[in-house]
Amino acid sequence: MSLDKWLKDEKAKSSKVNEQKAKQKTGSKLQKFILKCGKSKCNYQKTLMKRELSESDKICPRCKSKMKILKSS
Repeated sequence: MSLDKWLKDEKAKSSKVNEQKAKQKTGSKLQKFILKCGKSKCNYQKTLMKRELSESDKICPRCKSKMKILKSS
């Protein structure tokens, strides 16, 4: 095996290890969001575990109004 091939193999192995470590670090940053519908008649509530909320998460699936974020921890 030539030196060039050996170095490429070592770089590939180290980059895979770095990617796995990065995934583990980002996985621990999940937050718990409790969302409640703003309309008193609807009273829909849901809990999400995500890094960040998207715009579609903030819309009530029942009445299509905007939901309130009660907790974010």
